[in-house]
Amino acid sequence: MNWPRTILDGIAMALLFNAVVGVGFLLYPQAYSTMFPKEIKEAAAPFVDRKDVRKMKLILYPLYLLLFIYWAVSAHFAEIQGFWTLFWTGYVEMTIVSISDFLILDCWLPPKAKPYVKGTEDCNAWEVKEWLIKLAIPEHALGWTFLVCPIAGLIVAGIGTLLG
Repeated sequence: MNWPRTILDGIAMALLFNAVVGVGFLLYPQAYSTMFPKEIKEAAAPFVDRKDVRKMKLILYPLYLLLFIYWAVSAHFAEIQGFWTLFWTGYVEMTIVSISDFLILDCWLPPKAKPYVKGTEDCNAWEVKEWLIKLAIPEHALGWTFLVCPIAGLIVAGIGTLLG
């Protein structure tokens, strides 16, 4: 594995991921509330527009596709070969994205996002401790580590193997 390239690609994609998600949140804060803790989802539900949720998904899904394609093509040009080497490259890069997501979007952003989501002003789930316990730690310690990162690794390895 090419560690410097893997780390730099992970950082680059983490920056892109957080920037796109952050801008998407500024454009459609109510739509993003559908991914927040249960208390916030329920409080924001009357104000959520389904068209905005679709627009949010049109921002996020192409972003995920771009991440996987970039990682596979980058690994190809870095001459990283072999299914398992490509898998671990994708896994490590997605782990870097996960860590940045946790630090920026789950530790730093929630208290600042509160005023943007209508109907949730009185929710305790905006408190960082509550947010971490109910959403961020389970999501990143379990979900990303055992599901998202391995799937990303498989996708990167698959695309990289197809590229030759």
